[in-house]
Amino acid sequence: MDESFRKDLTHLSWDEVYARQVKRAHLVDAWMDSMRLKTGDRVLEVGAGPGYVSLMLAARVGPEGCVYAVDRSSQALSQLERLQQEGGISQIRRIVADAATLKIADLRADSALISMVLHHAEDPAGILNNVAQLLGPGALAVVAEFHPEGPCEQGPPRAHRLRPEQVQAWAEDAGFLALGYRRQTPEHYMVRVQKNS
Repeated sequence: MDESFRKDLTHLSWDEVYARQVKRAHLVDAWMDSMRLKTGDRVLEVGAGPGYVSLMLAARVGPEGCVYAVDRSSQALSQLERLQQEGGISQIRRIVADAATLKIADLRADSALISMVLHHAEDPAGILNNVAQLLGPGALAVVAEFHPEGPCEQGPPRAHRLRPEQVQAWAEDAGFLALGYRRQTPEHYMVRVQKNS
């Protein structure tokens, strides 16, 4: 498994990435509930990929809300664009950018989701730092990752997994308050944080 894993996902097609996102659908409601996501909210999604989770977020916030779907791959976001067109979904704003350096003046998010992306990043702490700058005081965020003590039947190999304590430390250094940690499955965990006021 180590030989086939590449941080930049070049070993997979975007259809394969989408299929992996679908397999994690059972985790998403807990992420949205932890962000207290509701109709009309504006949510920043880091590492949206081909967009399965983006579509779930869009359904929760409704046409009055907005999902800022950020990914470094224009090809992944083109796939999301096609899905939006097929479903008549206009409340997703696709942004091709590196989340560690993203600067958009009119991006006003109430919360953020950073799911299954930090283990792919060259600068995971930088992503958390930048997301903190894009959120207002008191905003909630969820960071979801693969647990290093999981069975490694899905997701990255153990050597590429991030310990929850490391994620919490990066988040606190970025200006977040760690509110809680939850092991969602043997493979997956989530950390809930809040931007300091």
